[in-house]
Amino acid sequence: MFLTGAAATASALTYPAWGTALGPRASAAPATCELALENTSLPGTVHAYVTGHELGTGRWLLLRPNGEVYRPDSPGAPQTPLPVDCAIPLKSAGAGPVVLTLPRMYGARVYFARDDKLDFYLNPGPALVEPAFATPSDPNHGRTWSFCEFTFNTEQLYSNISYVDLVTALPIGITLEGDGTHTVAPLPDGAVRRIADDLTAQAAADGQPWDRLITRGDGGSVLRVVSPQNIMAPYFDRPAEMPFRDLFAAQIDEVWAKYRSEDLRIDLQGGRGSRAGRVSGDVLTFEGGHTFTKPESKDIFTCNHGPFTNNPGDSDDKKAILARLAAGFNRSIMLSHPSQPNGTSTADYYRAAVTNHWSRVVHANSPIGYAFPYDDVRPDGEPDVSGAAHDGNPRRFTLSVGS
Repeated sequence: MFLTGAAATASALTYPAWGTALGPRASAAPATCELALENTSLPGTVHAYVTGHELGTGRWLLLRPNGEVYRPDSPGAPQTPLPVDCAIPLKSAGAGPVVLTLPRMYGARVYFARDDKLDFYLNPGPALVEPAFATPSDPNHGRTWSFCEFTFNTEQLYSNISYVDLVTALPIGITLEGDGTHTVAPLPDGAVRRIADDLTAQAAADGQPWDRLITRGDGGSVLRVVSPQNIMAPYFDRPAEMPFRDLFAAQIDEVWAKYRSEDLRIDLQGGRGSRAGRVSGDVLTFEGGHTFTKPESKDIFTCNHGPFTNNPGDSDDKKAILARLAAGFNRSIMLSHPSQPNGTSTADYYRAAVTNHWSRVVHANSPIGYAFPYDDVRPDGEPDVSGAAHDGNPRRFTLSVGS
C-alpha cells in the first residue's frame, strides 16, 4: 500500500479500493521531481513543512528551506523538540511558488501553517512526532494548519486531497505535471464554515455529537472540522463512553437480517467478476470462503477495525470485497442495493436518516476529495472524484494553499 500518516487514524492513501482509483504505472519514475509550494490567496505569513520516509532506507527526512535534505538523529529522550528549523517560508499571496527538489519518499506530508510555525518533536528511533489535529494538549492545536499526503516511489508520484481525517480553513490544491497534467481543486471559499454549520444542524436534528467534530479559534472562527473516527479513537478502550458508538447498530441488524435470506452480490470490478454472500449465524460468507463478522459503528467509520481490518495477508479478492462493504455501509446503501457497487449512483448515497453525515456534508460542500478511506469505490463508468493525482513520470508537483 502507499502510506500511513503518523497522526492519521485512517488515510485514503493507505486503503485504496483495490483498482478503482489507481491508473497504469510507469516502469520507472525519475529519481527527483520539482516541488512547487505556492500561496495563492492567503494574507499574512505562510510556512510549509515537508516530511516523510526516505525510499530505500525508511529513515525520516524533512526538507530545509534551502532544499537540503535533513535526516534527524535519534534523540536521548522522548518529545525532544526538532533541533533544526524546517519551516519553509512561502512568498506572499499571488507572488509565485517556492521551488525545491523532491527526492523519492513515502509516508510523506506537506504541511501548511498560517501566521504561526508548527512544533515537531522526535522520539528515540528516531520517530518524528507530527502535529496532532484532534489532541487539545498538542501545542499546535489552536493554530491554523493543514496537510496533504503523497508517496513518490520508483513507479509513480501519487497524492490526493484527503478529507478522511479533517477539513481546515487552509484549502490545498494539487497540480501534478508529468506524462499528463492532473489537477485537484481546493475546497471552495467558505466551505469549512458551511460544513461546520451543516454538522451543527445535523446534531440538533438527530442528537448525535456531529458538532463535537468542530474546532473553533478566536471569535468562533472555524479552524478545522475532524472526521468521526478522530473523536471516537480515544474511547476505543472505553466503548460505553464512545461518541457515535451505536449510530449504525439498528441498520447493521437490518442488513444482517436481509442477507440471511437473499444474496448480497459484490462486483470486484476490473474484470474479476462478482461474489455472492449470505449471512449464517453472525458471519457473512462470500463465494471463495471470504468471511466477515458483524461490524460495529466504529468499524464502519474507521474502515479498519473488526471485520474491516486491512490484513496484509488477505487475498486481493477479500480486500476488494472489504472495500465495497465498507463503502456501502458508510453511504447507507446496503439495504437498498443488494448488488454493489454497480447499479448504484451518487444520487443513492446518504439518503437514509442514519448515515455517515460527515461524508455527506463534506461532499455537499466540496467538488472532490475522499471523505472516508474507501471513498474511491464507484460504479464502472462513473468519474473518479476521489481527489487523487498520480503520474509515472512526474516532473513538477505543485501544492497551492488558498481558495
